[in-house]
Amino acid sequence: MAKEVAESIIDRLNLDYIGLAPNDVLDIIEDIVSGIVESRATPPSTESIIKNIMYNKKLFLKAVAARLLERDTLTLEQLEFIIANAEDLAGRMAPRVYRAARNVANSDHIIDALKHLWIQYGNPTPLECPYCGFRGVTPDLTCVICGSNIDEEKLKEKIGFTRLLESFASTADPPMLDEILRAGYVIIGEDLKPPSMHRRGEYGVQLYLSRTERDLLRRRLASIFSGRSRLS
Repeated sequence: MAKEVAESIIDRLNLDYIGLAPNDVLDIIEDIVSGIVESRATPPSTESIIKNIMYNKKLFLKAVAARLLERDTLTLEQLEFIIANAEDLAGRMAPRVYRAARNVANSDHIIDALKHLWIQYGNPTPLECPYCGFRGVTPDLTCVICGSNIDEEKLKEKIGFTRLLESFASTADPPMLDEILRAGYVIIGEDLKPPSMHRRGEYGVQLYLSRTERDLLRRRLASIFSGRSRLS
């Protein structure tokens, strides 16, 4: 019965389009058949089981997508199927889906959709990776999505670090600026801060200052003290 149902479902849902055969969904359908048989006093007909699956089509397609996510390689059509039918699974398993998509031609739309699903359902970080564009930069400067070891200068360019530093310096008081100059680095996550304001367990990436960036802070300090001198 399960085999007959599988053949019919593959045809009705056009699953052969994504390269699936009855055997690929047979175990899913066997579980459904078993559940229906156990809940009824009389054996169900093949057609009643098919109608049950079609009525719960979204759940069935999500189960198929979950099974596809166990595969090492996926086709473009299969990736599109996963994105369409299992958004939450795709978002949580974004690193796996990303790797599969990178090995398939013309998959840019898959990667773009996946970025949004990662933010919605995954575990995004505050900073975007300069290589893959996902919010996946960890405090040790690796990307949880593409696995890249991230160059500090490329990350600074990606997040507009000079602009952030200028904005911070325009409102920070002298002790904070002096602390950063002495430490030689800042902590950046949701915002930019001196090392002393970083709390244990809180997300934060250390970014070391270049000579140009240190000079920016020194000029800001000089302007603060110059202004105070004129007022006095």
